[in-house]
Amino acid sequence: MRTAELEDRTQESTYTPEAGSLLRSNSSSNFCNHKWIAFGLFLLVLGVYILTSPGRIDIVDGQARFDVTYNWLVNGRPEVRDSWIGPFMSISGRDGLHYSYYGAPASVFAMPLVGMGLLTSAPAIQPSQFLFSLTSSLFGAAIAPILFLFYLEFGLTTRKAMAWTLVSSFATYLWPISNSTFDNAQHAFFAITALYLGLVSARRKSAAYAIVAGSMAGVLVLYQEYFLLLAPALALPVLSWSEEDAELATSPKPTTHRLVWTAKRLWQQATNLIREAWNGPGEARSSCTRYGLFLTAVGVGLILSLAYNDLRFGSWFEDGKIRFAAQRNYPLFGNPVAGFLTLLVSPGKSIFLYSPVLLLGILGIFRLGRRAPSVVAAISLTSLILVLFISCISFAGGDWCWGPRYLTLLLPLWSLASPFAISSGWKRGTAVVLISLGFLIQGLALSVENQRFFFERSVNDFFWAEDPWFYFKHSALAARVGEAASLRDGVPASTRWFTSLPVPNYTTYTVLGPPTNVPRSLAPVWMRNYQIFFLPRPWPLWMSWLPSEERPIDPGRWLVGVLGVALLGAGLSYKGYQEGKANE
Repeated sequence: MRTAELEDRTQESTYTPEAGSLLRSNSSSNFCNHKWIAFGLFLLVLGVYILTSPGRIDIVDGQARFDVTYNWLVNGRPEVRDSWIGPFMSISGRDGLHYSYYGAPASVFAMPLVGMGLLTSAPAIQPSQFLFSLTSSLFGAAIAPILFLFYLEFGLTTRKAMAWTLVSSFATYLWPISNSTFDNAQHAFFAITALYLGLVSARRKSAAYAIVAGSMAGVLVLYQEYFLLLAPALALPVLSWSEEDAELATSPKPTTHRLVWTAKRLWQQATNLIREAWNGPGEARSSCTRYGLFLTAVGVGLILSLAYNDLRFGSWFEDGKIRFAAQRNYPLFGNPVAGFLTLLVSPGKSIFLYSPVLLLGILGIFRLGRRAPSVVAAISLTSLILVLFISCISFAGGDWCWGPRYLTLLLPLWSLASPFAISSGWKRGTAVVLISLGFLIQGLALSVENQRFFFERSVNDFFWAEDPWFYFKHSALAARVGEAASLRDGVPASTRWFTSLPVPNYTTYTVLGPPTNVPRSLAPVWMRNYQIFFLPRPWPLWMSWLPSEERPIDPGRWLVGVLGVALLGAGLSYKGYQEGKANE
């Protein structure tokens, strides 16, 4: 056995609930090194995410959010004025103006990027749209340092923590969704950050950390009100786990089913905690106080969400979603059985197909439970609530998109357990296969325009409401192999324009479908007029096809800059790791 591997096993085998903190407190220099490694991982992942980004707004949802950002900056109101998407992506509100039914954060957090574009290139708007398209890349990359610090809290060595952070960043669906103008990667960032700060709150006995953790979860409510359902589960890590409970978690294998036994122990812990808090001051009462502070901070997010509703629609409880569904004539809720099976086992949307590494998290969740039972309880309950809720809505697949994007929030959570699946030789072999498959699938996701799949099948805008079993008959993942292979053939001779807009040289605006005078059955023929469906998806590649005057940015300068960011991140991470080894 190699020395490094033996050291890893030794360190992990001597873990106690406080070992993560103790192992890293040997010297202030080690702490500093870990901070530099975390920052380096952020830059490295960010650089790769930006390099593989489409560099344009890839979906009408993103275009609506961009328009809100733009008008908020320029006109002082979060309205939708876009003449192309406004008629079918907005709702009439206060003063007869039109507003998006999306929450505020995705537009607010993009303001610095859009403002930078306007400051440097106004009145040209395409640089701002290019920068807007990178918003989720920033948040997706910011998940990497949180995961790294989380792994250290669990007692992993620096080397393993770095490796598993990169696995989560590049072998799961987190990569392609971070390259989209959908905001699901942003949801994942705030969820994993709330979980991490909650754990730090419990280990440091800090009410302040509990409030900040709750604020992170409160931001989720500003995105979508249904995230309020997850708040009680995300708050669980703020509860301290006593030594007695740690002994229960590491007791001999139960005679009953392991899942039932674990659920029973968690229920007993919860009731014991409440009973002890009721009896008088102590750690149990402090835990309950932190839990209450977490939920109070979430409540602030809820109040802000309601106030934003009032700003747009003149009512605290009107967010436009129900009215939009009624206007577009589709049901909000659908077949829960079809939704549940679609998300978990369908060939077209199963989260396990789009992120096979998730299976490692499931294999390792019980071993993680011995180290951080409150975190495992939070992951399990959050997953259960989210999957059951999303299963009940008619658009459970989140279309039009690649993969089950509404479950993105769960990917970094389950990635926390992935390292603990490696306990025997066959599991190591399984891990290598699943990680390799994950890298391949994410590479396919980044290769081709996602909407090509839907236009080639002539589906209607709300096909998911017409046929809830669609993804048991069609698979974007299976189709992507052929789509990616077709890139070697180049664009068809029939293509006349880059994209499907009335203004042909407008390259960063979202793709629009066939006009109303073109039957949807002719979408595959219509699509062959446009290069965007047959060019590689990353911006450095499709921009090389355009005349220099039609490029929204200078690709050469951006390539140099982004590569520099990635290399700087790699260098900082490596330097911090080497100095950490020397200090040990």
